[in-house]
Amino acid sequence: MDIDEINKKYKFLILNTMTGECEILSSDRLVSRKLKEKYQIELSHMYIKRHIEDERYILKDNILIKSIWDDLIME
Repeated sequence: MDIDEINKKYKFLILNTMTGECEILSSDRLVSRKLKEKYQIELSHMYIKRHIEDERYILKDNILIKSIWDDLIME
């Protein structure tokens, strides 16, 4: 698997800062769904996408959502 394939498959990190449990997901829609199902946190996928681009992370109810690739330059 090359770096482009990895970049497409692994995009977002969800970290429970209380337990250390983490998951890696491939889309903002999956992040939104996982937050709702597992943590009862409702954030739209568009909010996630825009906020990650602007602020680089979201911290809500001890759950950290972060883009894995935000500080790397992809050519």
